[in-house]
Amino acid sequence: MQTRQLVYAITAAVGIAFAIPAHAETLTDRCSAEVAFVPSFNAKPNAHLTQMLKRNSEGKAGWTAPFKVQTDSDGYIRWWCHSTTGNFLDPGTWEVHVNAAGIVACASSVVGTVASDGAAAPALATCEKAVTLGSSAFKGWTPERSRCSDHSNRIRVRLGPDRLLETECLGK
Repeated sequence: MQTRQLVYAITAAVGIAFAIPAHAETLTDRCSAEVAFVPSFNAKPNAHLTQMLKRNSEGKAGWTAPFKVQTDSDGYIRWWCHSTTGNFLDPGTWEVHVNAAGIVACASSVVGTVASDGAAAPALATCEKAVTLGSSAFKGWTPERSRCSDHSNRIRVRLGPDRLLETECLGK
């Protein structure tokens, strides 16, 4: 019985220290698996102080204690969804990098080669570096972002059924 009273006392103290406003905004997002809220916008999900949420057998994870994150300059909070494991072809993670100078070199190389000997194949080697493909995913984690209307950096989060992720904005 004393242990239960101690747990209630600690819970009440944490609740008082992190008072949750009655008008808190709740953001709704989706992720089918684990979620990681990183301490700063550019951090990866394996960063120190990352808040990890994992669904229980009922597909839920209760509210976390309030915590702070560092937003980007526009007030966005970075979180990662672990739903792309084994799915490297997920279009949501594709990154296309275009080298403008490489495009110009490629075009002039192809035009020059075709004009001189009628075959574009040798010129294509010049074009290989003009456009590169990459991925924003990190070891099966996809970067996502959310923003509270007041640009809160103090939040609490929970997972619900049907891929639900709720983020409660608690101010600064």
